[in-house]
Amino acid sequence: MATAQEVAKAEDPIEVVVVGSRASQQSSINRKKKAKTATDSIVADDVGSFPDRNLNEAISRIPGMALTRGETGEGETMALRGNGADLTRVEMDGMSVASSGFDLALNQQGGRASDLRELPADLIKSVDVVKGQTPDMTQGGLGGTVQVQTRSGLDFKKPYFSMRVAGERNSLSQKWAPDINIVASRKFFDNRLGVIFNLSSRRYLGDSHQMSNAGGNNWGGYLRAIDLDNSPDKTFQYNPALVTGDGANTPIGSWDMVNGGKFLSSTPVQIVTKAAAAKTKADCDAAFPLYSDTELNTIVGTSSGNSRRDAQAQRIRERVSCLNQWNDYTPQIVRETWLEQYEDRLTWDVRFDYRINQNLTVFAKYQDTGRHQYDARSNRTQGGISVLTAPTANVSTVPYISNPTVSYPVNTPMILTVLPNTGYYLYNGGYATGLVQYDNTAGSTTTNNSFPVIGQAVNIVPGSIVMDKNHHLVSAEITNSVYNIDHIRNDQNWDTNYLQVGADYNKGPLKVEFRANRSETSYTRYDKRLAFNLPYGNTKMYAQSNGTWAFQFPAGVDLNNPANYVVLNPATGATAAQAALYTSNIQLGYGPRQVESTQDEAKLDLTYRLPENLPFFTSFKTGVQYRKAGTEAWNGDGYIPKAGVYVPTLNLRSQLRACQNQATTTAVNACVYSYVPNASNTVNFNHGVQTVTVAQLTEIIGSSFLPNDGEFLPDIEGADGMKLWNSIDIDKFYAQVEAAKNYNFNCLKSCTASDGNVYPMISRLSSEQFNAAYYMLEFEQELPFGMEFGGNFGVRVVESKIAGTGFVSVNSIRKNITGVPTTEWNPNEGNSRVTTTTIVKPVAIEREYRYWLPSYNAYLWAVPDKVVLRYSWTKAVAPPPLSAIFPAGSCTVDERIEDRYDDGETDLLQGCSGFGNPDLKPYAANRNNTSIEWYANKDTMFSLAYYRQKVSVGAPVDQTLLNYPLFEGSEEIDPVTGRKLSDFKFSYGTKINGPGYTQAGWEFATKTALTFLPWKLRYSGFDFNYSTNKSVGSGGGFIDPITGTGLGTANRPDYTANLSIWYDDGRTNARISYQKKAAVLECVSSCTRNDNTVYSFPNANPLKVVGLPYNPGEGFYQAESAYVDAKITHKLTPNIELYWEGRNLMRETARRIGTKDRGFSDLPETPWTFQYGGRRFTVGMIYKMQ
Repeated sequence: MATAQEVAKAEDPIEVVVVGSRASQQSSINRKKKAKTATDSIVADDVGSFPDRNLNEAISRIPGMALTRGETGEGETMALRGNGADLTRVEMDGMSVASSGFDLALNQQGGRASDLRELPADLIKSVDVVKGQTPDMTQGGLGGTVQVQTRSGLDFKKPYFSMRVAGERNSLSQKWAPDINIVASRKFFDNRLGVIFNLSSRRYLGDSHQMSNAGGNNWGGYLRAIDLDNSPDKTFQYNPALVTGDGANTPIGSWDMVNGGKFLSSTPVQIVTKAAAAKTKADCDAAFPLYSDTELNTIVGTSSGNSRRDAQAQRIRERVSCLNQWNDYTPQIVRETWLEQYEDRLTWDVRFDYRINQNLTVFAKYQDTGRHQYDARSNRTQGGISVLTAPTANVSTVPYISNPTVSYPVNTPMILTVLPNTGYYLYNGGYATGLVQYDNTAGSTTTNNSFPVIGQAVNIVPGSIVMDKNHHLVSAEITNSVYNIDHIRNDQNWDTNYLQVGADYNKGPLKVEFRANRSETSYTRYDKRLAFNLPYGNTKMYAQSNGTWAFQFPAGVDLNNPANYVVLNPATGATAAQAALYTSNIQLGYGPRQVESTQDEAKLDLTYRLPENLPFFTSFKTGVQYRKAGTEAWNGDGYIPKAGVYVPTLNLRSQLRACQNQATTTAVNACVYSYVPNASNTVNFNHGVQTVTVAQLTEIIGSSFLPNDGEFLPDIEGADGMKLWNSIDIDKFYAQVEAAKNYNFNCLKSCTASDGNVYPMISRLSSEQFNAAYYMLEFEQELPFGMEFGGNFGVRVVESKIAGTGFVSVNSIRKNITGVPTTEWNPNEGNSRVTTTTIVKPVAIEREYRYWLPSYNAYLWAVPDKVVLRYSWTKAVAPPPLSAIFPAGSCTVDERIEDRYDDGETDLLQGCSGFGNPDLKPYAANRNNTSIEWYANKDTMFSLAYYRQKVSVGAPVDQTLLNYPLFEGSEEIDPVTGRKLSDFKFSYGTKINGPGYTQAGWEFATKTALTFLPWKLRYSGFDFNYSTNKSVGSGGGFIDPITGTGLGTANRPDYTANLSIWYDDGRTNARISYQKKAAVLECVSSCTRNDNTVYSFPNANPLKVVGLPYNPGEGFYQAESAYVDAKITHKLTPNIELYWEGRNLMRETARRIGTKDRGFSDLPETPWTFQYGGRRFTVGMIYKMQ
């Protein structure tokens, strides 16, 4: 609601209208000025006029908040002073905002982050980002708390109605989508009952064009697997000083010796030291000579000589680790993607406020939020580099085979020979690139050994290679190229409802506030996937000027002819003429997920204003809070509840193929056209193999084509001329295939097993209860010269009870003993002829914690009402990720390992998957904030703050435990043999509390209205803030594993900056906003993912994959970004407004990049991923009746 004031000048008075932008700015300044701890605020210009459609984007304008815009360009996640969304508490009207369930469903870290895209921006009255802490605030925000306040039914003096109707257009698809909001409010019963209703409906069309070239998950980066330039210079150099931590000085392998003692391999420090000292590749061969027969014979032979085999394999990997220093950079899996992520968002809420008397008001509110998303992702690859380091049928050979007729020495080099006319060529000839493990002794006695493979087969045409000065491949001709379409369809649904009640009592010195809330959240998701190929031959791949890769696709290949994707493979073997011909299988994938969460919460706060004659202290506040949250997640996993009974998995992988008989095909081998489900003695009987005719498969593909045309990455420099491609409509495809008949949610929570009975499906269940109580004293003291000192202090005590239920699988692998040599287990080519039996058992945990959270806040008004100095300190905690505490996992007991153990081998471990750790402690940190603030007038504010957060208990990190008696003292047995699992030691992964770290930074902010300027410029103003974040010390941070440079902690930008310039004269309101964010370290490749050849030695990084051959990675980042957004609103009449909004006007892209000095030498950037969500424009009208 507009007000007016007069600003006096020496000349004639000029009227300055305080409306919209200026009024909201005054309000946000005033809220910061009166806050009880460090706080920044945003206030809506008017009802339904929040400055951004997306609440995430709106609060990112606040200093210290960093926004990550997702692949479609929308603001998705936030970080407050370096703390991610999982560690930032979000409240609405004093109660918790529910988590989304997305990361739990995808087995990602987290489970606690709120998605602010679900909140209705139109009805929001204000948002406070609280960076300090007072004892009456709910714990859980390690870096701070976001407090969202909506309007009440008593806020309006008279009946109110507004309707906003808009259309939104994305520059990529050029489609329009509706965006509608309705707000209505009225009072009844002599203005004692206020009712407000809000409805927001929006269709969000999220399009994205993407390129990637850094591996299957883009965490591996550019590979160093081939020496392409044969340069004598190393591509990278090891640094032995960086080999630290557990295992750095421990031999990687040890084996019992015939004469007693241990045969020890090199330690990681020794390996890296020798490799660093090598000046040439020949030096690597000399530093890591193969073990001789004499040396290996000092090791106890054990079963089939496996221990000697393993020792030689270790030595070969050590040599390859050294040689890797000369390998050059090449891209992994070059992929292009066009994404349609279309979402219907509907939120409505109704609130009743009733003033019982002058002292007591009660309210009730119900809110329902739904997001239903269609996600179609078409991936395309047009070829890539293939590296073979072992003999491959019809491509390459080595001079010897396993189980030969004539024995050969244990250190025989397996020199790779590439066959002609295969499209592969020999590289790195003369040097080890890998190994093979063969029985090298003639006769019936098996003696396994390891042998180095010399050279590698690569599908790059020699002479076509172009390199840069940084040992990067920039262009090459590749062979055996395959055009691949991989289409993924995800449908996701978020449904959340809140029921909140409350009461406010205020009489005399006593103020009482009561709030209670229940929320229910459901998240469901399914993944449908299929892919098919078209082999086409040679192509040229080359790096473009923006660092992405392109292909010169040969002319004459019809990508839109479905028959080209139905290619019969030739039959092989001695009986090929009798066989039928089959195409390669097309895999149909389906994976459902569901997460359900509930939360009950209640709190009571009492404030008593102390008598004025009591010195120093002004008020006393105390309260209690109860909060209980429960989460259950289903991932569609099948299991065996008891021997012989199989509950089917819903992670389905059916196969579709075409078959055609030859003229000479025998009746027994003839095509059988039908769907054949998998056998019912496994958990996979809900999917199987369907065989159709060539004509049928051609028709299925042709009728399911999803046409798409137009430019790919339009307006993006370096992507000129790139075009979109046709893909597949998965729903049409699946509807024609019987193999997809079970692709639904029917079995997600309970399912009919092989015995005909219904069993509950595996789920992960957590329950958390928090009981809290606190006290807080406020104080105030007048000082000389009009100064004032005040603040508050107190303590909050929290008791938490955590309970979790999961399932543990015990897998028993047994050798197949059939009496038939071609199907029976043997240690050579028959080593995989085994049968696995799995039993699943529930497991539950309970834990309790208590923690005390003191805090104090102080201020000093050095210049009354103008300049204030503030200081705050608090101890903060946040619960660990839900996904890290679930007590679920699987263990495998393998007869092949048992036999070696019984034969006398030691240091043999059975294996387990990762287990959650219910003993994880909450994150814990001490944080302080020091600031000086100058309020020049009601329109102008300057503030400078320094903050420091010292985390004593950090984020959970992975730890692998070896030689651990996991089942010691238990009665658990092998489900097949009955042998006690306590007989064995296991290796398994789990989570432990990570190391502490310290973050610190500066925040500068200013807001002003330029009322002193002449003409219409007096209606303008600007907001500016600049924030820094620095990782102090090495604890919890990353290092570069090659240079040793400290990279700091992950997921925090070094700086963020916001500048908004606005104009508001009462009729026209305009705002242009500029937002810049520094690069954000994500991790060091390949982080925790086993990605091709990126393996690290033991080092100080909290996340890594350690293994031989070493080939250390590099830090990778979200690239620096800068966005420009704008909005203009014009009031046609007192009741009607028109507005235009533009987002990402400068066509910014989201990019993942590697370490700069390891990128292309002649290009400004080397992106691993490149995502462009286009520009977004909105035009709309607002009608208000008030």
